Amino acid sequence: MKVAVLIDGAFLRKKYHAAYRENITPEKTEAFVKKALSFLGLSGSDYRAYFYDCRPCDAKTSLPVSNRQFQFERTQQFRDGNALLDGIAELDFFAVREGQLLFSGWSLKKSFYTQTEHTDESFSPNLSQKGVDMKIGLDVAWISYEKTFEQIVLVTADSDFIPAIKVARRGGIFVHLLTLNHGVLNTLCKNADVTRRNPIRDIMSAD
Repeated sequence: MKVAVLIDGAFLRKKYHAAYRENITPEKTEAFVKKALSFLGLSGSDYRAYFYDCRPCDAKTSLPVSNRQFQFERTQQFRDGNALLDGIAELDFFAVREGQLLFSGWSLKKSFYTQTEHTDESFSPNLSQKGVDMKIGLDVAWISYEKTFEQIVLVTADSDFIPAIKVARRGGIFVHLLTLNHGVLNTLCKNADVTRRNPIRDIMSAD
């Protein structure tokens, strides 16, 4: 296998939604990978794509103002999130690596800061990913030591992956970095072999 495409799922979802004002689908995720390979001059290469993300939170809690019982698993976001990961897992040459999404209370939305009276809709849940970055880093190290791929395409803007990128390059793995026009530290870009900062629209329009 020549190329491993490692995708920070939350990052890709965010950039896609910002560009197109709609949620990414399994089909669009597959199209993104193929377009990215073409954009990088790797069209026709054997590849496997790894999508790192969390299943939607399934916590049971109470709403911050009314104190009514609230279950995340009854929301449309919960159903849509599971459908996305299930659909991606069914794609050819794709694998899903799952972390955990944790709920830690409610925060007042910025648009309500100046108001003195609030409703449940004035608040948003505090959700944090656990385990996703670690899984990406471990897979990069595994690829480096086992030489299962010749090249890595890393789709992220997270500078926490600098040590993993260094391990890969020391192991002789060529590392491409796609930041999708997100603000990143220069040290992240300097540690990749090739960095492309282009927005996602540029990649999705690649031939």
